[in-house]
Amino acid sequence: MIDKLRVDYSLYLVTDSTMLPPGTTLESQVLAALQNGVTLVQLREKETDTKVFIEQALKVQKLCWEFQVPLIINDRVDVALAIDADGVHVGQDDMPIAMVRKLVGPDKIVGWSVGYEREVEELAAMGPEGVDYIGLGMVFPTNTKKNAKKSPMGPRGVSKLLDSLQKTNATWCKTVAIGGLHPDNIPRVLYQMCSEDGKRSIDGIAVVSDIMASQEAGNAAKKLRSLIDSRSYEFANGVSDLSDVKQLSAIEETFVDTTAATSPLIHHITNKVHQNFGANVALALKSSPIMSEVAAEYKELSEVPHAVLLLNTGSVAPLENMVSAIRAYNEAKRPIVFDPVGFSATSARLVLNSHLLAYGQFACIKGNAGEILSIADLNVGKMRGVDSGDSVSDLAVIIKATRLVAYRYRCVAVCTGKVDIIANGLNAGKYELSTGSVKPSLLPAFKVESGDLEIMGRITASGCSLGTTIACLIGGITNSQNLFSAVLTAVRLYKSAGYLASLSCKGTGSFQVSLIDSLDQLLQANQPSTWKATVKAV
Repeated sequence: MIDKLRVDYSLYLVTDSTMLPPGTTLESQVLAALQNGVTLVQLREKETDTKVFIEQALKVQKLCWEFQVPLIINDRVDVALAIDADGVHVGQDDMPIAMVRKLVGPDKIVGWSVGYEREVEELAAMGPEGVDYIGLGMVFPTNTKKNAKKSPMGPRGVSKLLDSLQKTNATWCKTVAIGGLHPDNIPRVLYQMCSEDGKRSIDGIAVVSDIMASQEAGNAAKKLRSLIDSRSYEFANGVSDLSDVKQLSAIEETFVDTTAATSPLIHHITNKVHQNFGANVALALKSSPIMSEVAAEYKELSEVPHAVLLLNTGSVAPLENMVSAIRAYNEAKRPIVFDPVGFSATSARLVLNSHLLAYGQFACIKGNAGEILSIADLNVGKMRGVDSGDSVSDLAVIIKATRLVAYRYRCVAVCTGKVDIIANGLNAGKYELSTGSVKPSLLPAFKVESGDLEIMGRITASGCSLGTTIACLIGGITNSQNLFSAVLTAVRLYKSAGYLASLSCKGTGSFQVSLIDSLDQLLQANQPSTWKATVKAV
């Protein structure tokens, strides 16, 4: 008998005979999966008669015994009892958990499909005698769930359910994420899904089609196994470097030199007001701007050496167009700077920006105070509009919000204002199953300030062009350099240029010209010791 307290949930195979490729059988696919790292098998055969289901279950059970892997039966408690399976998994509309437990006894594994916080509260009230593990989902849309009753929750939705497990002290209950999980998104969701207290991440992932529909099920399982075991997601250069940012002054020159030497391609998908200004900022920083919303170009552009995507939602482009761009740059392992303009200013913007956050991995998320507070769920009500700035005067709240954004999305988060706050949630690209990571309040965070540059807030696209500056500075870095330090350098450079421009301009019109001139001059001189803006840990 399997010891249910020692079950490995890391790679959970759910079967589906309807997607078997020619020349394979249910047993051959399961065997190949078991040989290559699957740790749990659920027999889910919705359209199979009871007699055939039992025959299949006995064959699969024999294979699972050989590898000492638990066999779970989906929905059919009668079949689980008939073959003495290791456990049963039921959904919200199936037999009540109390009745399931009474029938199978205390030593069997009982799993439950969960998609809402109220369901977590319900299982917590049952205590350890009820549910042993829950399937959290669906994470993304999936063809295996016909007429799905739940909307995709994304990594953020899973993290909220992990929060609920922690709040209700359901420490015994294991978790498996399920729904639309494939090799192209598994590292990202493992990286991002974690409870906010830093103590808990998911225990495993469940897959169906990647193994069951594969002509090479063994290789497919092996690939999935390697992704889980890598415990690392290096989605851009400099993510895994742990350089001490306290020594920033000693390395800032190298980031400027690298930018000038590599001339990064800055692919702007941005608002129309920003396009011309952003292009001139990029040129001043020795980079190559391109404005493209042509999806057919994204793959080629992402593969250009030192390419960076600046995704700015000030002018709303078609959703699938932006998702395609994110996908291309993530696949090419090139950085994305995301500027969720007016994050929750309207319902449409909230849906759009939230969707993009769910479907991509970003190197940097940059926003003003209103935007960052909204993403962190610390803003009360809707934002005024896309230019909402320091709506909260308490700097401590803004620092907390910036750390939360960095933590939730495993990125460098930048909150702009009179004082800019930069927080590092990259965690060196590392993730662990089950155990979580450092909590948000302990993330490294710094403030950058250069006096009250009030005029900077009175020109269009000044915040957007900080995004361009960040993209330029991170575009050329190598894996031996530090992404977070490069972002800090970019913010300090931009803020210092703003200070210089404020001294020489005659008004808002000439300020824009002076700002571009100042960026050009500071980059060419490359003497960070003379830059006005200061950096201090918070």
